[in-house]
Amino acid sequence: MKSLNINRLIEQVLTNCVPSSQEEQILINCANRVKKRLNSYITDHDLNHFIIDIVFGGSFAKGTWLKNEADIDIFVRFNSNIDYEIFEKYGKQIGIQSLLDYSPYLRYADHPYVEAIIDGIKVNVVPCFDVPFGMWKSAADRSPFHTLYMVDKLSHEQKNQVRVLKQFLKSLQIYGAEISTEGFSGYVCEVLILKFGTFLSTVKFFSTYIYDKMIIRIDENVSTAEKCYEMHDSFIVILDPIDQKRNLGSAISTGSVATLVLASRKFLADPNANYFTVNSNLVIDDRLKNSLVSSIIIIKFGYSNRPSDVIWGQLKKLTKSVIRFSETYGFRILKSTCNVSEKENRCVIGLLLESITISSLFVKEGPEVFRLQDVEKFIEVNQKSPLKWLDNDSRTKCLIFRNHTNIKEYLEFILKNSPNLIGIPKGLKMDLLNSFKIYNPDQNLDFDTDIRNTISKLMYTDDRIF
Repeated sequence: MKSLNINRLIEQVLTNCVPSSQEEQILINCANRVKKRLNSYITDHDLNHFIIDIVFGGSFAKGTWLKNEADIDIFVRFNSNIDYEIFEKYGKQIGIQSLLDYSPYLRYADHPYVEAIIDGIKVNVVPCFDVPFGMWKSAADRSPFHTLYMVDKLSHEQKNQVRVLKQFLKSLQIYGAEISTEGFSGYVCEVLILKFGTFLSTVKFFSTYIYDKMIIRIDENVSTAEKCYEMHDSFIVILDPIDQKRNLGSAISTGSVATLVLASRKFLADPNANYFTVNSNLVIDDRLKNSLVSSIIIIKFGYSNRPSDVIWGQLKKLTKSVIRFSETYGFRILKSTCNVSEKENRCVIGLLLESITISSLFVKEGPEVFRLQDVEKFIEVNQKSPLKWLDNDSRTKCLIFRNHTNIKEYLEFILKNSPNLIGIPKGLKMDLLNSFKIYNPDQNLDFDTDIRNTISKLMYTDDRIF
């Protein structure tokens, strides 16, 4: 009966994530219109000697996009003999100038590409080199080969299974390879369905996931497990069928994999539509909120314009640095989260602590008495300590009085007086120091949406996982 319920549920999900023929035709018309503009610009500006051809890619070309969520990826394939500077220059120029009517803008991955919103559809114009298979010059060169491979290998039914998997991952907020998410990319979803056949087989695999068997590959004969682990140091190894040396799992965080493992187990035990619905309203029990709010601090600051992946990478590094620095001083961080508001150019870090205050007393442990030079150095360094002693294990110890016992006051003091101690990412330092504010939600301030959402994330338990 349960298996029948799961199959019915998947059929229902498909009705919500498979695009209509009308939507498909709208996308095709938009893609062809953009391709025509690109070709016209290339011809009118005598750039044909640089360009080999223009091809469609991504989920649009492979027929795996989610209903009402398609991006159109168009790859402009350059002659592989040209210099990288020319490739980058004309890659930007062709995209920008061809789409001037649609207010195009630059995005950045391994190299710049152009994005525009056309009739509500996001269109990406991505330059790549026209290279022989395996002779990659840029990160985007594999993409046309990915498209050809999946178009050839995925059946119509499997394409729909990819859509179900994407919706499942999206609802769990682990869909997308961007640094902000560090989840499963659309291409990884396609590889998983090609490997396991169906959405159900995929979640069954992850529900029984064992660490020492976390290698996923289409061709089992390509290399041994030992060799894979020697080459790839990541929690999950997913080999790219187009480039067996490339690990698609390197962009997926341990947390994203763990989320999929737990969610797969619970879904199979109790399949329901909640696993395919994005929960944007995080409801927190009032008693829990009242218990934890005094143990939270929020760090907010503005930042100057930069690509999304850049600011997210910097913010995540900063969050780790703040946690490491605070814990070294004696504070205990239980949970953390961070968020970027690209519309407001604002970053928020949220920390849930065991307590926002700690004792003014701290016991510093030194070496054993047998280590003569180390003991002498320890005594010299800690001369100002009012109390020194030996413990029962012959270790030297001394008492230190902390200057700060409140984490909010401590971080404010350090950021104003000795910010280099924290390890702030270089590109973020001035933005942080010029605009940071630190709050404790217990102050009953009127917080904006970003801060309220950050606080909710710190207190939220997803019952689809636990």
